[in-house]
Amino acid sequence: MPCNIYTTRQGERRAEGLRRRGAALFRGLRSGWGTLHSLSAFPPQDVGVFAQLVARDALLTEGLLHWYSDPGLKGVFLTPGLSYDEHTQELVVSEAGIYYVFLHLELQRVVAGAGSGSVSIALHLQPLGRGVAALALTLDLPSPSSEARDSAAGFRGGLLHLRTGQRLGVHLRAAAGVHPAWQLAQGATVLGLYRVATKVPAGLPSGQPS
Repeated sequence: MPCNIYTTRQGERRAEGLRRRGAALFRGLRSGWGTLHSLSAFPPQDVGVFAQLVARDALLTEGLLHWYSDPGLKGVFLTPGLSYDEHTQELVVSEAGIYYVFLHLELQRVVAGAGSGSVSIALHLQPLGRGVAALALTLDLPSPSSEARDSAAGFRGGLLHLRTGQRLGVHLRAAAGVHPAWQLAQGATVLGLYRVATKVPAGLPSGQPS
């Protein structure tokens, strides 16, 4: 069964409860990246499988993003049940369940008065059909002017049913006019996930990614 965001009517009440729990974690993460204060809101049996990786890249090079995965680094968490494959640049799930997965993308202008267009990141799952994005986030950057902002940021998150052995990779794409005037803000672009349930709600089939 494919791993997807839950959007079907069947099992709606149970799914809504999971969404709320995932959203509670997400709000806590947004209020301060690298903190785990919101984990206290989750039942003890579900606590423990959590990852937050910080992008290594600065240049907007099209392709898979590389990530810092050493838990000793600021803002990086990688608990048992999850691992990072340095060769494929993918986060690997070893314990199946429903996960709240999120992306945070932040850019900064490094060449004054230059650069415009859009930058996108997309979360791809393996194994899954080629070209299918489970989550996607696009930032439209301000055009150069004396009043233009020199930074831009965005968030995207959702519930995904991930199977044992599932791999998560994030692809970046930038419009031609963006590079080299814009770069990823240091330590601010994040891939994270947190398991909110170990079992899929009964009667809740997977839908298509959105």
